[in-house]
Amino acid sequence: MTNPQESPEQSQPGPNRGQQPYPGQSPYAGQPYPGQGYPPQQPYPGQQQPYPGQQQPYPGQEYGGQPYPGQGYPTQQGYPTQQDYSQPGYGYPPQGAADPTAVVGARVGQYILDALLVIVPLLVLVFGLAVAAGGSFQLEGAAALLFFLVPAVLGWLVHAWWPSTHGGQTPAMGWLKLRIVTAEGGPPSLGALTVRWLLLVVDGSFFGLVGLVIMSATARHQRLGDIAASTYVVRAG
Repeated sequence: MTNPQESPEQSQPGPNRGQQPYPGQSPYAGQPYPGQGYPPQQPYPGQQQPYPGQQQPYPGQEYGGQPYPGQGYPTQQGYPTQQDYSQPGYGYPPQGAADPTAVVGARVGQYILDALLVIVPLLVLVFGLAVAAGGSFQLEGAAALLFFLVPAVLGWLVHAWWPSTHGGQTPAMGWLKLRIVTAEGGPPSLGALTVRWLLLVVDGSFFGLVGLVIMSATARHQRLGDIAASTYVVRAG
């Protein structure tokens, strides 16, 4: 019999009314247990955990190795600019380009002019000593010392000291637009120029024929002094 005090809505059967929940089922339909709440969302496998205090990713952004918005990866640097090997002293020139060391003919003229800068003062010295001696000049004592010392000093000044202070050019090289350079294309040091001058004794043998043959036979037209000092003679710009 229906209790007359009950309303029709209370008397009608409904879902879960008077029904015990299943084991493990919440008594509140569709709700979590009291105080339980939903568990925090776990990251996907392989997804990076955000650090404490770290800004959350924007929608659509992934942590897995991706940059933050506006951060991006650093721009990849290109390779260093390649040296221009067509310049004097940088290996062999490109195929079809003019060899800057192909100045053998001009070097012959330079050798003669620089030699005159040494020989002429020496002849003047010898003539002056002969006049001072009353015409009977003998190569002995102090005269002999000067005869060997003066050309040595003048030769070093012309072939070593002068080019070390004038961008790798002897006086005759400045007139004929030639220049001595290192393998890097710069002017050589005084030490390298001194080595180059000392071996001029060999290159200048037989009126310079030895040096001419060596220059004609080597790939970069180097005489023996150039090979020992690692220098090249090129046409100046």
